[in-house]
Amino acid sequence: MPGTSPGLRLPAAGDVPSDRAALEAGGIFERAVARRYEREIAYTTAAYVDLLGTYSNHRALDADARAALLRCIARLIDERHGGRIAKRYLNELVVAYSRAPAR
Repeated sequence: MPGTSPGLRLPAAGDVPSDRAALEAGGIFERAVARRYEREIAYTTAAYVDLLGTYSNHRALDADARAALLRCIARLIDERHGGRIAKRYLNELVVAYSRAPAR
């Protein structure tokens, strides 16, 4: 992706800060509880390229640049990963109580 630092890697799920503390720090909510759900989904080359085509940062690229990027990614998946790749997802659900309004 144009503008991406070479060698960029996603952090481990445990290294991604939770939104819970920020929610409580805002003063509107208290007793926030966070649950994290991790999963990994395997994609074929074609399915992954289709998925990438839905991302807004890829859609915003010039058509020629987007096509070149997706061709490059498809080639890497086919040549280095046997036509399949796994993508990690991290979802966080935060539930909090509203603070009682000051009287």
